[in-house]
Amino acid sequence: MEAVLKLLELEPVKEYIRRIGGEYGLDVMRIMAEAGEPVTDEYIAGFLGVKVTVVRTVLNRFHFWGIVDYHKERDPDTGWYTYTWFIRTSRLKEAILEEISEKEKEIRQKMDELENYMFFECPSGHERVPFEVAMEMNFTCPVCGAQLRPVDTAGELEELRKRLTEIAKIKALVRAM
Repeated sequence: MEAVLKLLELEPVKEYIRRIGGEYGLDVMRIMAEAGEPVTDEYIAGFLGVKVTVVRTVLNRFHFWGIVDYHKERDPDTGWYTYTWFIRTSRLKEAILEEISEKEKEIRQKMDELENYMFFECPSGHERVPFEVAMEMNFTCPVCGAQLRPVDTAGELEELRKRLTEIAKIKALVRAM
């Protein structure tokens, strides 16, 4: 589970876990990874100091995405089932790589737009449109009537390139774990 703990240090992984697991998602995942063995929802709830139903909600969300699974055992005396949860490390890595690849795709699309279109914007920030649309609007902001001015996208492109470099590093780290 050391690999999962290392994954949980990466910001894009934290964002992913929070997005699908909610408020307690990261805590639940960290507790499961630190335990190093399958744990019950009651164990996690006790550790976090929250209701078991809160933990079950998070675990069910994770289960929906396939990054955790469980073993189910029936107590012969009571007839109650005990669910012991564990992290599916390979699926977690796969899901993270999918998420990161999706972000990479979005960044590349944004870069393509910035490289292939000339943009104009309102000095007050009301509108930002490509050249063709600005021309149809007579280079005038429809909100305030100000003259639209050309946008220098060099800084945005540089920032997007940096993000792509970071993504490539993170993908390499995830694959290596």
